[in-house]
Amino acid sequence: MLIGAGFDTWAGSSFVQARLALLGKTVFLLAFGFFSVMNGLLLVGGGMRVLPLLVTQASVMHFLSASVMGILWAIARVRPWSLRTLGMLDAGSLLLAGVGLALMAAQPDEKQLMAGLFALTVTMMARAVLIPSTAARTFCLSWIASAPLLAVSFVFHQPAAVPGFAFGFLKLLISVNALLWLIIAVTLSTVTSRTIYGLRQQVKEASEIGQYTLEEKIGRGGMGEVWRARHRMLIRPAAVKLVNARELGSGGEPELRLRRFEREARATAGLRSPHTVELYDFGITDDGTLYYVMELLEGMDLDTLIDRFGPVPAERAIHLLLQVCASLDDAHQNGLVHRDIKPANIVVSRVGAEWDFVKVLDFGLVKLETAGQSDESLRLTADSHVSGTPAFIAPEVVLGDPTDHRLDLYSLGCVAYWLVTGKLLFEGPGAVKVMFDHVNTPPSLPSSRSELPIPPEFDALILECLEKDPNKRPASAAALQLRLQAIASAAPWTRERAEHWWSLNAPEMSSTRPVADVVLSQEARPLRVIRQARK
Repeated sequence: MLIGAGFDTWAGSSFVQARLALLGKTVFLLAFGFFSVMNGLLLVGGGMRVLPLLVTQASVMHFLSASVMGILWAIARVRPWSLRTLGMLDAGSLLLAGVGLALMAAQPDEKQLMAGLFALTVTMMARAVLIPSTAARTFCLSWIASAPLLAVSFVFHQPAAVPGFAFGFLKLLISVNALLWLIIAVTLSTVTSRTIYGLRQQVKEASEIGQYTLEEKIGRGGMGEVWRARHRMLIRPAAVKLVNARELGSGGEPELRLRRFEREARATAGLRSPHTVELYDFGITDDGTLYYVMELLEGMDLDTLIDRFGPVPAERAIHLLLQVCASLDDAHQNGLVHRDIKPANIVVSRVGAEWDFVKVLDFGLVKLETAGQSDESLRLTADSHVSGTPAFIAPEVVLGDPTDHRLDLYSLGCVAYWLVTGKLLFEGPGAVKVMFDHVNTPPSLPSSRSELPIPPEFDALILECLEKDPNKRPASAAALQLRLQAIASAAPWTRERAEHWWSLNAPEMSSTRPVADVVLSQEARPLRVIRQARK
């Protein structure tokens, strides 16, 4: 128990190590500050002639006890340590502090005994507050640290003679007083540890969604929140999107919205394109919150890419669009329409050895194509409000006309326009003006709004995607993909160019953490599989 067990490792061994460093820092600064102030006042009042009187056994051991905690602070900041090592540091520092305070009190003066008791109580309480550990670990460590001081109270302290009381009784009284004081200190420390540990477990349970533990909020939108999470038993990180049930559709039928959510999530989970964000899990919490668990992507969306670095060369835009087409083709062949293709929903990053790898997000809010559906299916699929983002919305959506997969191709045309020009297709003082332009205003050539060269074939293909009439657009994502592949480029976007771009512009994303390091970092996690098997 005293080596590596008994810690609250919910946040990992790094959290335990940070708390040990904080304990060492806090106790060291308090103890050293007390030592400096008291001895400084004596020097001010008595001058340098009292200096020899300050070098006593009590002062030296006080200083050494404070130094133990200072060493703990320093060691905990050097580098990451294993949980076993952290357990040894925790137990060793408290034990050495207890021994040092006992040696400080190892003299006949009863005042030094009380000073040692006070100092040890403060140290044990500070540990109970700062170190996330079980009550059993705190109880054992506190008594081990208290034992030297209790022995000193029995061996070294000689009571003053009191008429009517035997010498042995008075000596026993000193030891009993020290024992009672230590019982109070150990009890308070143990209760404090148990309370804090219990509160942390409650927070942990409240932050668990299915098999995933929420760690950090990384985004928020109109549909809900996105959290960084981790699987409770695997090393795989994940992104958990919490969806407000009211946002899934209009109307006052909660059961209908939940059935729509379940149907769309099941359909999305069936997508197999490597360029579609993977859906791991979905469900409904006890309080009615809907959630998706998706793969966590470390990269940047196309919105951020263009905002930070400006428009991209045509060959890179084609490289990215081809991957989006692959994702959409898979969805469309499975009868799904995305409805909200936009730069913010397209993430580009490094996946394995591949650079500029595209993932399309938010397939959790797709719409099933209506052809061949039953009346009940149409009820589950229909929405009575306009879906999509105004800057990337298709004209037929604005008009409320029947829609199909080609609305995604229009939105993708808007994304292509954004990539090569760094500008939105239509801009206006408000969403109504932008949607009016989507319906009525012919778009200008991308090349007329870009300083970068754009092949004429690419120019024309983007405008074809932006046709107001869906019948004049490419027939499918697969057809658009073939057209993009046919565009000749003087300088193709190669893996080497992509790798160079990332290493130059986003070096923090161009390196990955080895899986072995991730596995080793999980050693602080509880062995949940074994524990669950024993239940």
